[in-house]
Amino acid sequence: MKWKTTFQVAATYVGAVMGAGFASGQEIQQFFARFGQWGLAGILVSTILFSLLGWSMLDLQKRWRVSSYPEFFERLLSAKWGKWADGLVSILLFVGMMAMISGSGALFYEYFGFSRWFGIFLTGTVIALALWFRGEGVLWINTVLIPIKFVFCLGIAALAVFIAKSGDGEGIVVLANPIVKNWAFSAVLYVSFNLTLAMVVFASLGKEVQRAGARLGAVLGGAALGVFAFVIGAALLRFPEVLGLEIPMVAVAGKLGDWPAFFYVIVLWLAMITAAIGNGFSLVSRVVETGLLNYNKATCILLLLLLPIAGVKFSQIVQFIYPLFGYMGLAFLPMILFFWQKR
Repeated sequence: MKWKTTFQVAATYVGAVMGAGFASGQEIQQFFARFGQWGLAGILVSTILFSLLGWSMLDLQKRWRVSSYPEFFERLLSAKWGKWADGLVSILLFVGMMAMISGSGALFYEYFGFSRWFGIFLTGTVIALALWFRGEGVLWINTVLIPIKFVFCLGIAALAVFIAKSGDGEGIVVLANPIVKNWAFSAVLYVSFNLTLAMVVFASLGKEVQRAGARLGAVLGGAALGVFAFVIGAALLRFPEVLGLEIPMVAVAGKLGDWPAFFYVIVLWLAMITAAIGNGFSLVSRVVETGLLNYNKATCILLLLLLPIAGVKFSQIVQFIYPLFGYMGLAFLPMILFFWQKR
């Protein structure tokens, strides 16, 4: 039973962090690969932090016996600042959902040559259908697609590193990011941004992640994320000509042939859908809890707000908005470690 909990927690951790921005290579490109070999060192730093903070976070949840993320934020930051954190998470979920829909548009444009808006509206339709079935639809889609996403994306990236012929291009120039200029600090910001989402997932699961073996699962999940990020980072550095693309890992998959690239596109699109559905369901459920709107109205309003602004470039969202949320989330990291070591 202990090992079952360990595996479930590790998979949940990976699923919470490994969204489409991760699998597409855009996050790894912006936070790590643009620093060259030092970016790989940054991935090692982030791996240690993911494992350590994951253990600490679950240890605190077990001690405090919390069962929702607003309750966890209140214990971590006080009642006043906990409400601000709750609001921050709601905005983060909205932006994450927008990033996935925007990334779908970029995917259809770069690979199939279709209009971005075709991909945006097609993805929005699939998300709407999944949210229509509420929690059952979300659970079914994640159960089926997340294992496929992880295994297939990791396999393609590893094959590209070890089998495909190395790139000979100079690469598209990746503009410097004025928000993040140091590889080590970039690694901390990456963990800060993603740990906020992981906190929401773990706190919402309550007693399910307070069993024996759960903390070990967080450590293993952090290690798995590090291995995957390292393989993607190595693939991007081996093929410098793909740097600067909206969806660089599709170009990497193309080094193995047309069919690997096609399947990577399909799996990546499904990854974007699962990430968007997870964010959307969490956000709609939070709105329903306030009593302002019922589930169906909240879902309709959310999609009507998202679709018109989803035309923002996927790379711009990852380059500028993600690091900003990383800065905002920096308050969580030291507080988690402070309360964890304070017995």
